[in-house]
Amino acid sequence: MLTLAVAAAILFGSSDFCAARSARTVSSVTVARTANLVSLILAPVVLLLDPGTWSVRDSLVGSAAGVFMMIGLLQLYRGYAVARMGIVAPSSSVLAAAVPLVIDLARGIRPGTVPSIGIAVGLVALALTGYQPGTTGSVRQGFALGIGSGLAFGFAFTVMGEARAAAGLTPIVTQRATGLVMLSALALYMATRPSPVTANDASHARAPYLCPRGSTLKWAVAAGTLGIGALGSMQLALRDGDSGVVAVASSQFGTAAVILSVVFNGERMRWWQALGVAATALGVALLSLG
Repeated sequence: MLTLAVAAAILFGSSDFCAARSARTVSSVTVARTANLVSLILAPVVLLLDPGTWSVRDSLVGSAAGVFMMIGLLQLYRGYAVARMGIVAPSSSVLAAAVPLVIDLARGIRPGTVPSIGIAVGLVALALTGYQPGTTGSVRQGFALGIGSGLAFGFAFTVMGEARAAAGLTPIVTQRATGLVMLSALALYMATRPSPVTANDASHARAPYLCPRGSTLKWAVAAGTLGIGALGSMQLALRDGDSGVVAVASSQFGTAAVILSVVFNGERMRWWQALGVAATALGVALLSLG
């Protein structure tokens, strides 16, 4: 279970890194649509790992998770547009891990002492690796959007855990399909608005539906490919483990994104991010011991 959750974190972080590279030249919403479409196309291939059995209930579970995922994603992108990442990312990632954990506690699921320490260390690691000082922006709005996206992601992870074990990976197909429908509806809404309210709205209204050919499209395709692998790994991890523990381990994707940025983008790793990377390893180790 923990191995799959860690694999999901690495794949999620790699997917975010590729999406960020693609979003350098086109709207982030365009990148999200392209990556989501690629994930949906590849979903039948992932199903071969565990085809499961289809049911209306599990399909609805996947759709509900897809709705929460897209709500979280759109708020996260909006947060990055109005405030610095150091405000939005930590609040989002910590809450994405904390919400399933709190729900598990409310259900009476109590991890042991060692896993509890690992969870605490993991939450601290999320804040450390995500914090990046930078340009100023709307701190209050960025913080609010970070909280909103984290809550949405947390509920998405929790809902994913409600799928039956017999469903296999079928819920991720309806999850990706629902996400694409929502992003397509957003494109139609932005295109039909009489006049954009802000410059950000105007950029989304003019944005192409899918990424154009070239490196932008390649990075978006990579993001979608890695993303469906991450969702598959997490769905399998949730089948075998408690959603709170799985969410804490899977939410460490920021660590993978930071390491990739340092290696391939030449970014400098701050001392607190290095401490966060070490805390991530320690937290996962403690979870495995439990």
